[in-house]
Amino acid sequence: MLNRYRRLIALLCFASMGAFAQSLPHGVSIDGMNALKQGDGLWQISAQVTNHRETAVPALQVVYALYDAQGQEIGRVESRRDTALAPGETWQAQASTPQPFTRFSAKEIKEVSSQP
Repeated sequence: MLNRYRRLIALLCFASMGAFAQSLPHGVSIDGMNALKQGDGLWQISAQVTNHRETAVPALQVVYALYDAQGQEIGRVESRRDTALAPGETWQAQASTPQPFTRFSAKEIKEVSSQP
C-alpha cells in the first residue's frame, strides 16, 4: 500500500513538471527567481530568462502566481518584454506588486505579440 502511494506521488510530481514545461517556449529557460520586499512596501519579483535558440524570440511574458501561507493562490503578476530576445541573451525579468504573499512560482512563460 505504501509503495502505491509513493508511485502516485511520483506520478503527480512528474505530471505537474510536464505541465510547467509545456508553458515554456522551446529553447527558453528561467532561472534565479527571487522576491524582495522593498522599503516602500512593494514586492519586487525577479528572474533571468535566457534564449538558448539559434533565432531570436520575438517577445515574452512571464506570469507569476502568488500564494498565501495555506498554499492558496491569492493573485498573479506579470513581467513582459516587448522587444526580441536575441540568441544567447538573458532578460532580467522584473515585476512589482503591493500584494503580500508567502511564496510564488512562475506559472507561465510564453511568446506574445510585440504589441501590448
